[in-house]
Amino acid sequence: MIVILSYFHTRIGTDIFYTFPKTQVDSEISDRLYDVMTQQNEEEFFTHTFRNLKLLNYYFQIRSDWARGNREMLMLSIMITQQISPEIEETISTLCKRFVERIRSNEDIFTGFHIKDLNNYDEDDKERIIKSELLIRELVKDLYWETLEETRKKSEEEKITVLLNDRYIFESLEKMSRELKNISKEIETSSNDESIKANSNIKNSISNLNKIIDDLYGGYIEKMTVLDIEDVNGLFSADEDVDADIQKSKKELMQLLEGEVKRKEE
Repeated sequence: MIVILSYFHTRIGTDIFYTFPKTQVDSEISDRLYDVMTQQNEEEFFTHTFRNLKLLNYYFQIRSDWARGNREMLMLSIMITQQISPEIEETISTLCKRFVERIRSNEDIFTGFHIKDLNNYDEDDKERIIKSELLIRELVKDLYWETLEETRKKSEEEKITVLLNDRYIFESLEKMSRELKNISKEIETSSNDESIKANSNIKNSISNLNKIIDDLYGGYIEKMTVLDIEDVNGLFSADEDVDADIQKSKKELMQLLEGEVKRKEE
């Protein structure tokens, strides 16, 4: 993960002001950031995919006494290589907004973005520029560590949720196995077909199986949502076709049980 702060310089155009961790951003990425930033007019958070990279961007402006139109145009970008969930994306958006609030809370901070033109200013302004530029760097570093920590926590929460879902499914399958064994045992020990049909234990086990299947289906949908898994039609959801498949599976299970009863009768 890399945090990139871009700045629109009135003479040279969009330029990367600072990155953390400190790294050389290749020209292709720089050009892409330039294209993305020049298309923005309003403050907003948005994402952009490039090669195997995902860029989470926040375009904003701050008041400035030295910039054209009295506004400095800036863009914050979080560059990552792995897939992230909507929850993590929302967390990053919140952290970016918090960063912008911190920037705006300092009325003199605009001076720091003129560090490349330092020699054009008098001594008092040079001191302001250097002080503000150091503050901006510290804020970018803080954002990096906050983002890293928050995304790590969110990722751990999601892993725990997935593991709990896996455990729940495993335990549900064990319950199904027990109910099927109970049914089989009752069928084998029943004296005739009438006793099988009237057997309350068999009826209860079939009812339990129906409930387990419904609960499993609900847990499966929840797990797919957490993992943000997509199929050819988009995000996996409980549509009519999937629901029909579940009902078909339940019907097949009931037919299987009925077959066991008939086999016993024969």
